[in-house]
Amino acid sequence: MRVLLSTYGSRGYVQPLVGLAVQVRAIGEEVRVCVPPDFAGLLAGVDVSLVSIGQPVLPPVTKAPSSSSDLPPQAAELVAARFDTVAAVAEECDAPVATVMMPTGGW
Repeated sequence: MRVLLSTYGSRGYVQPLVGLAVQVRAIGEEVRVCVPPDFAGLLAGVDVSLVSIGQPVLPPVTKAPSSSSDLPPQAAELVAARFDTVAAVAEECDAPVATVMMPTGGW
């Protein structure tokens, strides 16, 4: 079985999926994790395949947008990147699991 785990957020959202991915792999299943690129090292450390979603999490939450009108297009871009990536990878998987609400109006 091929399992896809996906989330978008900080380490608090990603870490539980990493633990689940390790356990899924331990029972002999293939697992991929779709998360922001910030977590490449975390997944490499447990030898789990990463499919990177969109932009890193840290810059948008640490840098103020130039104006509030920038937020809706940025959120739309983030949502589109996640759904496009997850949809493409999920076609190759038997069990997709996605968690966490996506930002819809800003950070």
